[in-house]
Parts: sequence; structure tokens; C-alpha cells
Amino acid sequence: MTDKNTRWGFDREDWSAAKRQVKDILIEHARRRETTTYSDLCADITVIHLRPYSWALMAMLGEVCSEEDAERGTMLASLVTKKGGDGLPGAGYFRHAERLGRDISDPRAFWESEIEKIFTVWS
Repeated sequence: MTDKNTRWGFDREDWSAAKRQVKDILIEHARRRETTTYSDLCADITVIHLRPYSWALMAMLGEVCSEEDAERGTMLASLVTKKGGDGLPGAGYFRHAERLGRDISDPRAFWESEIEKIFTVWS
């Protein structure tokens, strides 16, 4: 049985407040024309404790992407990337982008164009 008052184990009000905080954090990064990492984003969230690469964080970022896509045509969570490696977001980001109708046949080119759209929207 699922508790209708929680989202990923968090009180729904706390979840909503944390999502607003995530959006605010990402908007500030967009205004500075910079990305952040999953771990740095989690460290910046004070409303609830989310772990990098957790299902709850991925769900939160998915909701942020879907909501911002509907409002502004951008996937704001594009600004959250892996630390090291190729510097791109994780595989779940690209799956979500595809569900939103994006062409991800060239993941890096798609991501770079999405970042530029975000920087333009929030400049």
C-alpha cells in the first residue's frame, strides 16, 4: 500500500519545497552559465536529504525537466552532470529526454544545444 502523503519516502510538502529549491539552484547556475554535478546539487539541497544517483533524485530531476519543458521548452536539469568522465548527465536523463520527444541520436550535441537554450532562457 502506498502512502498518498509521501513522495519517494518524503512528505509531499517537503518534496514540493525541495523541488522548488532545486529549480532555484539550477536557475542560478543557468544565470551564471554553468553546470553542476549530482553530488554538488545534493549538497546544496537543504529541505530534504537526497543522495547523488538515488532513485529519488532522479525522480526529482525528471519532474523538474518535465515541468520546465512544459513551461519554457527546456529541460532545466540538463545542467546536472556526472563528476568526471564525459561530463554529461547520466543515462536516465537521456531516456527522459527521449520520452519528452527530443532527438538524442547524438547525445552530446543534443545536450550542448539544450544547455545553450537554457542559458538563453535564463540570461
